[in-house]
Amino acid sequence: MNIEEALKIDNAYLAGEYDVAVVGAGHAGCEAAHACAAMGLRTILFTLHLDSLANLPCNPSIGGTAKGQIVREVDALGGIMGKVADDCLIQMRMLNRTKGPAVHSPRAQMDRSKYSVMMKKFLEDTENLDIRQGHVTALLASDNGDGTYKATGVMTESKAVYSAKAVVICSGTYMEARTIRGEVIMESGPDGLPRSVGLSESLSGYNIPILRFKTGTPVRVNANSVDFSVMEVQEGEHDVPPFSFENEMNGRGVPEEQTPCYSVWTTPETREVIFDNMDRSPLYSGVIKGTGPRYCPSIEDKFVKFKDKTRHQIFVEPMGSNTREMYLQGFSTSLPEDVQVRMVHSLPGLGKAVIQRSAYAIEYDLIEPTTLKRSLESKIVSGLFTAGQINGSSGYEEAAGQGIVAGINAGRYVQGRDAVIIDRSQGYIGVLVDDLVTKGTNEPYRMMTSRAEYRLFLRYDNADMRLTPVGHEVGLISDERYEAFVRKYDAIRSERERLGRTYVGPTLELEKILISAGSTLPPSGISLAELLRRPDVTYEMLAPIDPKRPELTRDICKEVETDIKYEGYLKLEEEKIKKFIKLEKKAIPSDTDYSKITGLRLEARQKLDRMKPESVGQASRISGVSPADISVLLVYLESIKGGADV
Repeated sequence: MNIEEALKIDNAYLAGEYDVAVVGAGHAGCEAAHACAAMGLRTILFTLHLDSLANLPCNPSIGGTAKGQIVREVDALGGIMGKVADDCLIQMRMLNRTKGPAVHSPRAQMDRSKYSVMMKKFLEDTENLDIRQGHVTALLASDNGDGTYKATGVMTESKAVYSAKAVVICSGTYMEARTIRGEVIMESGPDGLPRSVGLSESLSGYNIPILRFKTGTPVRVNANSVDFSVMEVQEGEHDVPPFSFENEMNGRGVPEEQTPCYSVWTTPETREVIFDNMDRSPLYSGVIKGTGPRYCPSIEDKFVKFKDKTRHQIFVEPMGSNTREMYLQGFSTSLPEDVQVRMVHSLPGLGKAVIQRSAYAIEYDLIEPTTLKRSLESKIVSGLFTAGQINGSSGYEEAAGQGIVAGINAGRYVQGRDAVIIDRSQGYIGVLVDDLVTKGTNEPYRMMTSRAEYRLFLRYDNADMRLTPVGHEVGLISDERYEAFVRKYDAIRSERERLGRTYVGPTLELEKILISAGSTLPPSGISLAELLRRPDVTYEMLAPIDPKRPELTRDICKEVETDIKYEGYLKLEEEKIKKFIKLEKKAIPSDTDYSKITGLRLEARQKLDRMKPESVGQASRISGVSPADISVLLVYLESIKGGADV
């Protein structure tokens, strides 16, 4: 249905004209709307409920393994999640400290209600952005006559028509959602909020394939009814950098006073209660039709699938500074409420816990992500972009990463400029998008460090170096911030060079330092850089024998140390990246007829024709396309001289 047809519906009216309309104000929608508005485009952001912007229904945290890297990348591109998170955190930790720097990941507990309020205010104060509470029920698009369409706007439940040159849909878990607790099934979004009705059918009407997934939210209890004395305490840490470079630039650290979290383990009684009531589990009775997340299963699923595990860890996490409500993270379930009470009471310290909100499973509609380009624009409806859980991902951070990519590219689409593609060597965001649009997913996709081929290069501490130039080029990073970024990396480069040319002799003072690090004294002079490459020698240890050391921030010192320690590995990774980029830049014409390429196997022809990859690199990652097929494709592209760099 196009705008003209929509306006012929009884009581329909033209409510506004915009450059970009963003549907859904979760973490993806907030980033997309802010990006478009900051690029100077007149933008409108729709939400089902104004008080639930950037809601945190599944857990009260931002960051985590691989996810913390994504938050830093969103910030480096000019996004807002990191800034708001820094203002709302009540605890900060660095995960995986005992492992290598590639997997170090910041994670912060949020004040949940404050996060939503602060995000709402931030967006309300954003120039060029209007926020509207409204239920969007239809995408409006014109028919190109060849099986494809062009987005022209949206229509709400009240028949308000909004024209737009581009549309970004970030519907999260709301499209045709239903929540499930045992025999109680409700047509509802998360936390009892309204669900989206009609939009899924509208998208299907444009031949966009619709899938159905399931996720879950854990039990929440009142802290006054909990005995924390029998739980393991997890205190916050104070040497973790903020998420946002702007706060790092201003010397801001994490709060001195932080709220503790706790953890417990399930008991044999927990297991017994679950198995005694498995016949009432919607997950195993067939009531739940959607596919659930493999890496964040419900507690009953954990006991069924991991029979060798006699217990599972549960994290007791506060929802904020002004509430006594606490999440039982890792304790999501769709079992009936009466069973949930017995399950909770079987946990140490929770024998008298008062449940404030029961756990539930939620099913929702999404689109087939392989129908998207790497820009997150639909291959079927031009000018339509999607981001977040509608694309098959799970997690606030994954949603925000897609949101800023979709927002940037929707803006550039309106401006008539080429899309910005974050590739797999540039960021976890690139890995996330590429995995979804190239490989698709048959379950809610969760980012993990193991999914990234170049994770030593994709660290949380160098996200600015990787992506700030991109954010500055598209107009989301100010000149002032970019100049600060340049100064930071000039300082890092200068210090690395100084350490490489500064030599020290085998003195008694050096011997003491090396003995404390479990190392040995060199027989002759050695550079500070060579000393730093030793496993247990740190940058700080070398201060007593380095009188000319400049005054540098903790973050710069840490990055200098990491770059020098892993220099050899980084050089190997950079060589692999160069080869990767060469294939990524080898473009494939969109009108390529794979049936005419002699030497391609039938399966490869079918897969390539269906996926229509944008580059040889992307084609090489399609399941069913072999290295031999790629060789044939490269020869073909050279023969038609269509393999020009993109």
